[in-house]
Amino acid sequence: MRGDTDETRTRAVSVLESNRRDGYTIPSATLYPFQWNWDSAFVAVGLVRADPAAAKREIRTLLDAQWRNGMVPQIAFWSDAEGYFPGPEEWGIAADRTGGTVRTSGITQPPMVVPAARHVYERTGDESFRDAVLPALRDYCEWWRTERSDDGELVWVRHPWATGMDDSPAWRGPLERFDPGDVEYVREDRKDEDFAAQRPTDWDYDRYVALVRQGRAVDWDEKRLREESPFVVEDVLTNALYVRACESLSEMFADAGDEEQAEEWDAQADATRRALRERRWDDELGLYVSHDLVSDEPLSVPSVAGLLPMLAGVPDDYQRERLRETLSAFLAYDRVVPSYVGPDVDYDRYWRGPVWQNTNWLLERGLRRVGFDEAAARVREDSVSLIESEGFREYFNPETGAGRGSDRFSWSAALYLDWTADDPLSVPDR
Repeated sequence: MRGDTDETRTRAVSVLESNRRDGYTIPSATLYPFQWNWDSAFVAVGLVRADPAAAKREIRTLLDAQWRNGMVPQIAFWSDAEGYFPGPEEWGIAADRTGGTVRTSGITQPPMVVPAARHVYERTGDESFRDAVLPALRDYCEWWRTERSDDGELVWVRHPWATGMDDSPAWRGPLERFDPGDVEYVREDRKDEDFAAQRPTDWDYDRYVALVRQGRAVDWDEKRLREESPFVVEDVLTNALYVRACESLSEMFADAGDEEQAEEWDAQADATRRALRERRWDDELGLYVSHDLVSDEPLSVPSVAGLLPMLAGVPDDYQRERLRETLSAFLAYDRVVPSYVGPDVDYDRYWRGPVWQNTNWLLERGLRRVGFDEAAARVREDSVSLIESEGFREYFNPETGAGRGSDRFSWSAALYLDWTADDPLSVPDR
């Protein structure tokens, strides 16, 4: 069996090498030809197992696209984007926002880059890497706290793409609230008939594009967008990763001997963790839910995102036991963990049911953090099995195990390297 694993690891390295560009890794050649924020973070987590220097450069290249205000954008267009939609012209972001020449999108993604940088540092022990990235990571976490939080505790996003789980049924309510009008554009992501049925609908995309154009119209003024945008959501996954980002930042500062900064970011992690525990728990569903700040109502949807606060050490004893009960619905599949288990499930459509390697990786670590080791082992076993049977697909059908979406997908290859390492780091330090 180890021979099969070794062969698959060799193929994983090959996928990452073929998707490597000048200092970064594209998610896939099929649909995603640039650098994506949290994709690069997950790539670095696994790439450090095969090529530590490339993993460090992956993180540093992403941070090279950081805006002057601290935001790390969702997409960095390091190469020609002709024919891609929405490209840099659609976003309308001047390159001088980054202090360099790269153009970017106008939104961010969950702050996975911070724990990923901590992970790379753990694996390499490279203090020069740690010291080089710490200022940018601090500025990113500070940007979340000052630009994307109403209370200094929970943070919000203003576009479904910024959640990483853009097609989740959780966003149906906020998106239904506004009429995008006549939005003209040409979709590049549905030209392949095999992908078309798996991607978000035109109804969804009309609203995605309208939100982009609203941001461009006000030159991405965060204050105005907070007041005027119809989509302002405290996303539970983003907040869970924000806690882990603050923890990781604290840990790295402590390693660097800066106790003042270590204490500050540890306190921030505690504040956001407590807010998730006290304000975003849905007892009927038995998990945590996102919150629509425009309508001031919970988005009570049974998504895998609602389990991920375990990664941040959020649950109290009662919530922990309720989560144990809730897990049964997510584990009642031949292959786990589905991204959604509610009435709008579609096992072949993006975030409406398929299994994703990145959320499985986050969940497995969260399960171990709260002591659910048996469930964690199941998640790891199924994640490895899916790749070994179907290849490095973008996502997988939880009932049949069939690989779906793009093939030779980078984070699936990278996380396989971490899943099957001889000494996987499965439990956060806390």
